[in-house]
Amino acid sequence: MEKMDEKLQSPPEDTKAQTQSDPDYKELFLRANADLQNFKRRMERERMDWTQLIQAETIEKFLPLVEDLQRALEASTKSAPEASGAWLEGFALILKNLKKKLSELGVEEIVATGTFNPELHEALMQVDSPTHISGNIVQQLEKGYTYKGKVIKHARVSVAK
Repeated sequence: MEKMDEKLQSPPEDTKAQTQSDPDYKELFLRANADLQNFKRRMERERMDWTQLIQAETIEKFLPLVEDLQRALEASTKSAPEASGAWLEGFALILKNLKKKLSELGVEEIVATGTFNPELHEALMQVDSPTHISGNIVQQLEKGYTYKGKVIKHARVSVAK
C-alpha cells in the first residue's frame, strides 16, 4: 500500500521529461506579439517616409511654376512700374498665397548668403570678387528649397574665387 501511495504522489518519470521538453507557450506568445508590434511600428514608419517622399516630389514639380510667376511679376514691375494694374496685384496676391500654403506644408526657402555649403547650395560658377572672401556666395542664381528639413532643390549660386 505504501508503494501505491508513492506512485500517486510523485508523477511518473515520463511526465517530468515531457514537461521539460514542451515549449513554453506563454513565452512564445509574448515573443510573437512583440515581433508583431515591432512590425507594425516599422510599417507605420515606412508609410510615413513614403508619404513624405511623395509629397516632396510633388512639391518639387510645382516649384518651377512658383519661380516663373515670381520672375514674371518682377519683370513686369521693372519694365512698366506705372502699369501695375489690378491684374498684376491679383497675380502678386496669388503668389503670396501660394508661398503661404507651401510654408504651411513645411517648405522653406534656403538662405543663399554667407559661406558656401554644399549640402544646401550648388555652385554653378566661380567669379572674381574683391568684396567677397574666397568661398563666400556672391550671387544667388536660383532659389533652393527644403521640405521638412530635407533639401528638395539646392540653391544655385555663384561663389567667390
